[in-house]
Amino acid sequence: MENKGFSRREFIKVAAGSAVVTLGSGGCAFFSECKAKNKPRGNYKVFSKGKIGSLDLKNHIVKAATDVGATNDDCSFMSEGLGMYKEWSRGGAGLIISGHMTVVPQSGKNFVFNHNLTCIHDDKFIPQLSKMARVVHDADSDCKILAQINHIGMDSTTEPVSASSVPWPFVKKQPHVLSVSEILELEDLYLAAAKRAKAAGFDGIQLHGAHSFLLNTFLTPFSNKRTDQYGGSMKNMVRIVREMTDKIKSSLGSDFPVLIKVNGFAKLPFDGIDADAFPRFLHELSGTGLDAIEISEDKDTDEAKRRVRHTMYDEKVSLSIPLIMTGGNASVEDVERLSQQGTAEYFGFARSLIREPDLPNRWLEKVGDAGCECIFCDACVEYLLEGRKLVTCQEI
Repeated sequence: MENKGFSRREFIKVAAGSAVVTLGSGGCAFFSECKAKNKPRGNYKVFSKGKIGSLDLKNHIVKAATDVGATNDDCSFMSEGLGMYKEWSRGGAGLIISGHMTVVPQSGKNFVFNHNLTCIHDDKFIPQLSKMARVVHDADSDCKILAQINHIGMDSTTEPVSASSVPWPFVKKQPHVLSVSEILELEDLYLAAAKRAKAAGFDGIQLHGAHSFLLNTFLTPFSNKRTDQYGGSMKNMVRIVREMTDKIKSSLGSDFPVLIKVNGFAKLPFDGIDADAFPRFLHELSGTGLDAIEISEDKDTDEAKRRVRHTMYDEKVSLSIPLIMTGGNASVEDVERLSQQGTAEYFGFARSLIREPDLPNRWLEKVGDAGCECIFCDACVEYLLEGRKLVTCQEI
């Protein structure tokens, strides 16, 4: 495969054009020889076929969720955003998880961030969501896509919402505490969003239970001080996930994949679950009917530190469902070693695929360096949080 040398901004321009003109194209306008016969790393475990729930995956590389900043004020989704998903599919990932989609309207007390989120809170958005699923499947029929569904909770710019009254360090306002009846209503909102995702052609859904969002506030003793059936023990803390998963599976079928993304034990210093408690937390989650758990860890790219962290998982975690490790995955050789020796079966990539959408194919074909070009500076995320459109690498 030849490296075309596109800048990120050129990529957006090309992607936007391809989204409008060639949504159903089977060729590789941007990446040459996507399915080349010669695969120097074809025997690597990370490039072998995998399975999550009912999903057959072509490899163990996951495009972790990234909000691409392509939603307008009226909740319409820009074609440039579709182009990004198209190139991630062509770039070689086996599974793509969408940027988080809000299960409630972006207005009033629910407005979030300084940019708009993709909308999944009403049936009227199914047609535009269908375009996202279709562009991924058309670009590579072997690539699967999940809709990540979310309520922003603590990150509301007007009225934070949480499991308890404890505000997180970056939140100045006292959060609204959900009552039991409101929790049940919330579960129904997630169910309705999952139904829309399936109707739109997504291959499953992921619950966003990390990064201070609403579900995260239930899953950590830092913010979950409840004394009812949704707080106290770890079993009670994950009850909301169990009930959501039960409702979704009962309605859409046991074979409809439901995943969750959670913080790793070292993700936030105030998260409340340490290295000793974290394996027990994962065991509780694994018993809720989920098909896989994604762990959002520190973005530390130091190989030695990452191997120590994985050793902790290897020694203490043995689950019946797959783990996806996301954060600081910067070298195909490092990822392969971790894949061979460890508990994690799948590896998530977010910022690195913003910089290099074709990174999986490049690694598979052994083109260039075994590392990635991304330096994990977070400038792409800061760019989006400034209210700008279309997430982009700021180092190019």
